[in-house]
Amino acid sequence: MSKSTKPVKTAKAELPLRIISALVLIGISLLATTLGGPYFLALCIVGLALIYFEFSDIVSNRSNLPLTTIGYGVILIFVLLWLFSSPELAASFAGGMIPLLCAIQFFWKRRLWVGLGLAYAIFPFIALVCLRGSETDGLHAILLVFGCVWGADTFAYFVGRKVGGPKFAPAISPNKTWSGFVGGLAGSVLVTAIICLLLGHGFGAISVFLALVLGTVSSIGDLFESWIKRTFDRKDSGWIIPGHGGLLDRIDGLIFAAVAAWLIGWLNGGALLEPGATGTGFLNAFILP
Repeated sequence: MSKSTKPVKTAKAELPLRIISALVLIGISLLATTLGGPYFLALCIVGLALIYFEFSDIVSNRSNLPLTTIGYGVILIFVLLWLFSSPELAASFAGGMIPLLCAIQFFWKRRLWVGLGLAYAIFPFIALVCLRGSETDGLHAILLVFGCVWGADTFAYFVGRKVGGPKFAPAISPNKTWSGFVGGLAGSVLVTAIICLLLGHGFGAISVFLALVLGTVSSIGDLFESWIKRTFDRKDSGWIIPGHGGLLDRIDGLIFAAVAAWLIGWLNGGALLEPGATGTGFLNAFILP
């Protein structure tokens, strides 16, 4: 058996496990998203903690440990403020602590990883919670974001393996190809078109454009996580998801796409930190009237 065939056979052997793990994760996400309220909030809090934990595990060493530990304290206080005070106060607290920790670590070690890890974990939490809210618009908005990301991931994986061709970013992620990238964009458009059809919404040119935007942003998020792992010589971000590695290996695209959708909703008139408002703004921007 040649060396070149081993990775392919390993990937084929892992494919059923990857599919099962993905279906379980999708099922849990869809259930919590549909139920909304405390269920979706709990899902986002778990995601927030795991994102920071896995990111810190990748980039941390003993010299970073004191600031990394402080980062956990920041997350705890942020969540408590969000739950028992207001999103505005929680966001203001995080907005002050992230640059403070960046400044401390930069002047101490010429690094920014702790503050970057906090931003990487906190901003998607804010984005998802503010997109979802408690109304139907928020549910539909989140489903469209999920559709963009899952469509891009799935089509990029299978089209890239089937078609191959020139590498997309060989210095960062050697397995990614231009065919996979284009296939991922097509997947974003196709899946969101199906979701709009099922939800009774119109799907037009602006829908295609925003699906392409979120599909592209999702790919950037995937590349960013690949760059972090390559920088620190890590294959996976963790071990929590069989066949995939860590949570970051599964939701790296969602982290960036959720923040992009949140900002689109805000630009379309949704209050930035009012749960549900940016979801309505994003949905109204995405669908035909």
